[in-house]
Amino acid sequence: MMTTRVDPFPVKPFRTLFLLLLISILPHSPAFASAPSVTVEVGVAHASNEGSTIDPALSKLKSKLQEMFKYSSYKMLDRQKRTIAVGGTGEIPLPGNRILKATPASVDGNKIKLDVQIIEGGKNRLTTSLGLNKGGMVLVGGPAWQNGVLILVISAE
Repeated sequence: MMTTRVDPFPVKPFRTLFLLLLISILPHSPAFASAPSVTVEVGVAHASNEGSTIDPALSKLKSKLQEMFKYSSYKMLDRQKRTIAVGGTGEIPLPGNRILKATPASVDGNKIKLDVQIIEGGKNRLTTSLGLNKGGMVLVGGPAWQNGVLILVISAE
């Protein structure tokens, strides 16, 4: 007794065309779409009462700094950018053997929700969520450092 096999794609060119079509569609499906990303910039300033200078890199923030923090001297120590996928986490080293972890939690139109942690010696010292407009900026008074405090200038777009 002879059995015959039924080929679901009897014509080989059709099978090839079907596979090419499938391959060309899959990368464009939502499952393969890349997550949006956010560019996070963190400036690290040192505020103290030693002297009375304002770093030129902070001149645009002078009145805001003096209003929010009662120090006489402000110096920009570092500024770093990270492009981070929504849901991903980027790390930025801070003075005093600390790490800032930034996680863009969501992007909704012009609004960015950014989760921020400061880790020191393996321990979580700060956890907060920031709501920012794209291109917006927030000042976060940070931990004590060298006879003053660190101030984080955080923006996202």
